[in-house]
Amino acid sequence: MFIRFILSVIVAFLSTFLCFVMLYFSKANVAFASGINSQSKEFVQRVEKNLGLDKPLLTQYKIWLFKALKGDFGFSLLSGESVIKIIKERFLNTLILSLSALSILFFLSIFLAFLEYHFKNTLIEKLITFITFNFFALPPIVIALMFVLIFGIFWNFLSLSDTDSHLKHLILPVLVLVLSHLAIYLRIAKNFIYETFSQVFIQNLYARALRQRDIDCLVLRYSLGSIIAYFGGTALSFTMGTYVVESIFNYSGLGSLLLKSIVFKDFPVVLALLFLSVLFAAFFTFLSDMIARILNPKLRKFSFA
Repeated sequence: MFIRFILSVIVAFLSTFLCFVMLYFSKANVAFASGINSQSKEFVQRVEKNLGLDKPLLTQYKIWLFKALKGDFGFSLLSGESVIKIIKERFLNTLILSLSALSILFFLSIFLAFLEYHFKNTLIEKLITFITFNFFALPPIVIALMFVLIFGIFWNFLSLSDTDSHLKHLILPVLVLVLSHLAIYLRIAKNFIYETFSQVFIQNLYARALRQRDIDCLVLRYSLGSIIAYFGGTALSFTMGTYVVESIFNYSGLGSLLLKSIVFKDFPVVLALLFLSVLFAAFFTFLSDMIARILNPKLRKFSFA
């Protein structure tokens, strides 16, 4: 486990370096944060010099890296506030959104997997497959824009203004995250559940005329650990998808903060968000792996760290 944590830290720093390189060579500039796109060249150079952005790439990254290793992520180039303070203000909103969507995905995937098993080769199974894979074929940003157009503009069913304090504002972002990931998560849950149903001990239970409900509970208990382990392994990609959806719906979370920081080249915020996101995903993966091993001791033999 310690080796896995060290690898996660290394991946986090490599990710921040690649991100910093892209930001460094991008045309964005914090000097345009005021909304005026016609700033003079002298003004832009003066702003960059005052903020230390005129230094070479490796020098700037080295300064940030040494501070980050001490737990100091610096200050935002846009607002001048502490980066940690800014992230803390929005972290809870993102956590509520991501955990809500992930919880619905988890239970819905298991429910639909059992439903497909008991209705194999029927219209119900084909309908579930058709709907889930059609949404999976579309990127989350496309689904989000479709929902904005339908529910926010045509029907005016939900307000698209930034009302993160209201539960109502969570409906569309959660729905987009669930629909865009449901097909792949359902496929994984279905594979584990189908494999468990094919085990000899399960077939023996059918021979003993055990109730279907009891057999389903035993299958769920046997396959739950593997399903949880997979969900934990996708934590980072799911987090990045959450950031994209947040920016589309103007949700006051880390996603909209990340987008704004990228647009105006606020690299202390961008690097801190990326670094902490990778570490959070690693922690979530570790936690899910531990839960999976507790539920299914057979998974312990696959541990090599």
